[in-house]
Amino acid sequence: MKRLAVVGIGRMGSRHARNIAKGVVKGAKLVAVCDVDAQKLKDFGDKFKVATYVKLEDMLDKESLDGVIIATPHYSHVELAKICVIKGVNVLVEKPLSVTTKEAYKLVETLEQNPNVIGAMMFNQRTNRMYRKAKQLIDSGAIGNIQRVNFIVTDWYRTQFYYDMGGWRASWSGEGGGTLINQCVHQLDVLQWLVGMPKSVLAYCSTKNRNISTENDVTAVFRYDNFDCSFTASTHEVPGTNRLEIAGDKGKIVVEKFNMNYFLNEKCESQINELSNRDYGNKRDKKSKKHKLSYGLSRMIYDGIYGQQARIISNFVMALESGKKEDLLARAEEGLNCLELINAINQSSWLGKEVSLPLDGEEYANLLAQKIEEETKK
Repeated sequence: MKRLAVVGIGRMGSRHARNIAKGVVKGAKLVAVCDVDAQKLKDFGDKFKVATYVKLEDMLDKESLDGVIIATPHYSHVELAKICVIKGVNVLVEKPLSVTTKEAYKLVETLEQNPNVIGAMMFNQRTNRMYRKAKQLIDSGAIGNIQRVNFIVTDWYRTQFYYDMGGWRASWSGEGGGTLINQCVHQLDVLQWLVGMPKSVLAYCSTKNRNISTENDVTAVFRYDNFDCSFTASTHEVPGTNRLEIAGDKGKIVVEKFNMNYFLNEKCESQINELSNRDYGNKRDKKSKKHKLSYGLSRMIYDGIYGQQARIISNFVMALESGKKEDLLARAEEGLNCLELINAINQSSWLGKEVSLPLDGEEYANLLAQKIEEETKK
């Protein structure tokens, strides 16, 4: 039985802690929680009979832990995770890994210096069976060479009431961004997980119909060597859309919120073109087979009760039991990629020009500092 603790028992952290305490995560036991809010600690400790701590260092000194889940505000992720890693304690970090790649690299370096410590990311969308199927199709070459990618995610609807619930929300100083770093970190991780990192980013971000200082509307183009990807996201659209299309020269993948269709062609596009003796192509050569996959009712019910994140915690526990980092669905180091995309989208929008990857982390950190200063003056 792996002994776990949760740091930060707010909205998400308390859910993680409850799931572990109630036995949802097999092979794990919640032994402690840590938070700066004394009342939250007392209430949670009294209810679930676990040790409570205000300081992480005290918890690590007094408890024998196999793993710690970091579920605090974004800016504190790296500092707290580093403390755990240096102490030799395995760590699972909530998304995002940090706010800037410059800061995130500090944790990656610490993990490299402590190779026996397991570091994981809370990228729960990687448990989605439809995205996992899409990855299998792409990696196996079933849809051929990628020619086009479109990702629309406008179903993260958030009201002004949501933003007013906490002063840190949708602020450069408190959250390090808006829609991108809070909601779209999931889709951007999935995107780079499936098709890799682009060579450059051109983006435009804006704020629509909300009294916030960060973006809630995003349009970006990611440029790859042989194709482009358009990415559109917002948190103000009703009804919203969640749709990923990946077209290859041998087929196409279409993933929506709860359903997936994929099409596998009998011939690749170059063969269809070569064999064609008519302007629209020969009908017999353009044949494809349609396949369907749903998210699954039982998985939807499980998510509604426990959340996808419980699956990531279970995967973390499995990796702790095996001692193999390769058993993780997402290693902490992988948190750098989607964070770099977020930083690049912001930087491109702020400067009004296309930016190349890898991004200059120092330059982005300086630009973010300027945004924080401007926000503070307001």
